Amino acid sequence: MINSLTLRQLNILSKVTYNEQPVNVKNCAKTYNVSTRTIYREIETINQYLNKFHLKVINNTGGLILKGNDEEIINLKLLIPCFNSALETNSKKKLILIELLQQKEPLKLQYFANKFRVSTSTISNYLKDIKSWFQDKNIDFISKPGVGIYIKADEKTIRHAIVDLLYKNCNTDELISVIKKNHLENSTLKLFNVIDYRTIYIVEKSLAKLERSIDYQIEDRLYVELSIHIALAIKRLINNEKINLNASIIKKLKNTKEYKIAEIIAKYIEDEINIIIPKEEIGYIAIQLQGVQLGSINLNLNEKYLHTITKEIILNAEYIFNINFSEDPILEKDLTMHLLYSLYRLKSGYKIRNPLIDDIKKEYGDTFNKCNLALDVLRKSLEIEINDDEIGYITMHFAASIERMKYKIKKFNVLLVCSSGIGVSRMLYEKLKNVQQLNIVANSSLLKIDEMIKKYDLDLIISSVPLKRNDIKVINVNPMFTENDVKTLEKELNIKISIKNKKEQPSSIKDSFEELNVLTHYGTQINLIVNNTFLTQISANVNTVDALIQSLLNEIIKNKFITVKQCVKIKKLLEDREKLGAIILPNKGFAIYHCTSNSIKEPLICIGKLKVPIKLINLMDKKEDVYTAFLMIAPRKNKESLDVIGDISSSIISEPYFIKNLNTSNTLEECKKLIKEVLFKKLYLKILQIVK
Repeated sequence: MINSLTLRQLNILSKVTYNEQPVNVKNCAKTYNVSTRTIYREIETINQYLNKFHLKVINNTGGLILKGNDEEIINLKLLIPCFNSALETNSKKKLILIELLQQKEPLKLQYFANKFRVSTSTISNYLKDIKSWFQDKNIDFISKPGVGIYIKADEKTIRHAIVDLLYKNCNTDELISVIKKNHLENSTLKLFNVIDYRTIYIVEKSLAKLERSIDYQIEDRLYVELSIHIALAIKRLINNEKINLNASIIKKLKNTKEYKIAEIIAKYIEDEINIIIPKEEIGYIAIQLQGVQLGSINLNLNEKYLHTITKEIILNAEYIFNINFSEDPILEKDLTMHLLYSLYRLKSGYKIRNPLIDDIKKEYGDTFNKCNLALDVLRKSLEIEINDDEIGYITMHFAASIERMKYKIKKFNVLLVCSSGIGVSRMLYEKLKNVQQLNIVANSSLLKIDEMIKKYDLDLIISSVPLKRNDIKVINVNPMFTENDVKTLEKELNIKISIKNKKEQPSSIKDSFEELNVLTHYGTQINLIVNNTFLTQISANVNTVDALIQSLLNEIIKNKFITVKQCVKIKKLLEDREKLGAIILPNKGFAIYHCTSNSIKEPLICIGKLKVPIKLINLMDKKEDVYTAFLMIAPRKNKESLDVIGDISSSIISEPYFIKNLNTSNTLEECKKLIKEVLFKKLYLKILQIVK
């Protein structure tokens, strides 16, 4: 459920959902200090979650918008606050985890209760998940009455747990920004208080000095992980949390080049900080350096074998990807250098962590799977297994190569095909003629394809009907040439499609009149919905959702806006909606019920005040005392009614006073006034958008 979204993803979704105007991608990236590519990646994850709502975030003209059924959009607007609450709970659990990992002394539940402004019973509930997390990491979680809670584990296990927590909660952009730019503002690292700015700076300075002084190059892909491990080691050492390494392990390490380099790094750090780094910590740094060194002589690898295996991997990849990678000389050079590291690690049995692996699988899933197959030649050659972390690094080299080749401008001679040869092909032609990499040679029916192939020098066929041929490449597309078709073309042709911009036509007088007409209808709907608002006092014997909904509907029947027969149909719709998830706003005592119906012609609202609160389960699976029930029903095919209902829903979220005042209002006139105020505010904003 909500655990599938990060806080940033939820913030982006909230922006797109509640904003009246499209959300600009570049501005969004600037807000979160990430690249636009990262924002697009986040949108992909968000859309996977939105599937169950039949909604999708799309990049429309002007920016990101939410596309889908109006009723589902309203439902999402009402659910987002509950999601925020769930994410806040997860954040608190993580902060408790990281604090326990860094504390020596037991901490009492009251300490965390005061810190997060919740009850000790709430903290006790959190501890169920926290204890499970520690158990998975082989860390003993101890809770003693009168003493408090604490953990027991060796230092190495604790450090691995801290690093694991960081990698699972810090995005890649954030880690690189922290290490390369010493930028801790708004960082999860800062929130967790794991590493301070000065430590990061000293580590980065020491590694840079190492690279200059002994010409020891560290790949960027390993730089981040190495920096995090060393910075954490320093912070732990300063707090007198020392690593324990077996004497025999240290003895073996001392004979390695990595240990000598670790000694140099330790000396640089000691020069900056008033601290003595013991041999155990130097050994720990040496272990992190395993597999990082450069140079085929040091690695004792046969240079001829290295180049041969690189070419075999590329040839295998050409067959699997159906791409001529030999056109990109950079790939062979970079992949050869990478395999220098990789082969050493694989031959020695050393496994290195890839901090980017989750991002790589998400962003380049297809490329990752194909690279996995391409590496079969390496598996057979070395007779070893290759884990996902190594495959991930290889994937990045091939993904970079594909990106480089996409931007090589190449014109493809294209034949358009449809069942009739005209009509659909002409519509496709209008779309495809704006693609700069395509040269539309001719249109054709299915019956004339052979004739056209002989007549023209063609590279491929683009067809609006299912078609397969062995003599020429065929790409099947939708006649409307959708965004998915653009992606298909890019993938099949290994190009980055460039589409000529069409000049925007100025708004016509007709468009202006249409906008004003929409506003007029909106104003009419405001009057309707305010007039069709009812208030009822719900008796003490109502203690179920079924009875609560029936009480609200009975008030509408009493006012003769629906019949008993209509009531039965509407109640069934409300109950079906309730099964998808009750909208009980956390800590508000406020329940929302809504649906659209063909049974009514005008929007309806009924507010129920419960004389005795009833306990209902909210989205967070917590019991909530409900004092106010808010029912909204809109005519299914009336867009203006849906817009107004949607605006009331967004006001419930965006206007904090709205729920508070509805909860305390005891007369129908007070409730109507509140609804009228928020809707007139929305109308005013819509007018401003037109006159700008």
